[in-house]
Amino acid sequence: MTSVSFQHSETFPLAGLRFLVTRQDSNEFSLSGMLESQGASVLTAQMTQIIPTESWESFDKTVQQISNIDWAVFTSRNGVIHCLNRLSDLEIPAKQLFSSIKTACVGKATSSVLTDNGITPELVPEHFQSEGLVDAFKQHDLFEKRCWLIQAESPRKILQDSLQKMGAQIILTPVYRNIPAAGDYAFLLAELEQQKLDWILFASPSAVQNFHQILPTGFWESLTAEPKIACLGEITANAVKDFGWSVQATPNIQDFEHLVQELCEISSQISEKT
Repeated sequence: MTSVSFQHSETFPLAGLRFLVTRQDSNEFSLSGMLESQGASVLTAQMTQIIPTESWESFDKTVQQISNIDWAVFTSRNGVIHCLNRLSDLEIPAKQLFSSIKTACVGKATSSVLTDNGITPELVPEHFQSEGLVDAFKQHDLFEKRCWLIQAESPRKILQDSLQKMGAQIILTPVYRNIPAAGDYAFLLAELEQQKLDWILFASPSAVQNFHQILPTGFWESLTAEPKIACLGEITANAVKDFGWSVQATPNIQDFEHLVQELCEISSQISEKT
């Protein structure tokens, strides 16, 4: 992963600020740790739980017919992880399976999991969303090519529809699903009521939707001071705006490092004005 330098001299640009992180940190990527390294106080409240798909029938069938596949396409890190876990259950070496086909994926995090498991993706777009992958595929002849989309249940259809328009034959196999995380969020509502939170960070539309569901009717509108909101990606930002909320930060490059970098820059700019 490319390293981004956040700190300005020996100061901590996020000191004195409290952030709500609405996702669970993974072993590889700790958004909370990145924020804390810049002086922030962090509260974590997981909004979404990622669990395996209910049925592996379509996935297992496609694996058995891998010789008919031209491209395997991953749209998230979670898709790679659950795919690899299933192959392990089936006792099928992932590196060997994917060596005979081309692989495409969205984002550095997704690419890193693949390469860590001996799979080198041929296509990783600079724009870390499905739209970026669509643009990248325009450089390839997909007419009558069989593209295996390994993704979540109920995904956005833009990738499937766009590849079909390019002449590709699509095989869809869900490998995971997003469900609302169970929990008692009274502590979070108290933090909001007492105006202890300066920022809320969302990394997915499902996190936004689940956060909205835990709020009592009229709760957000009743707040004396609303926290600022930062989003990873325009799609997540649009989900926030759909509820009538404002978004103050969305990095151009869709990864956690650049999100934290933008938050540091915003904080520094505010400090200079005061």
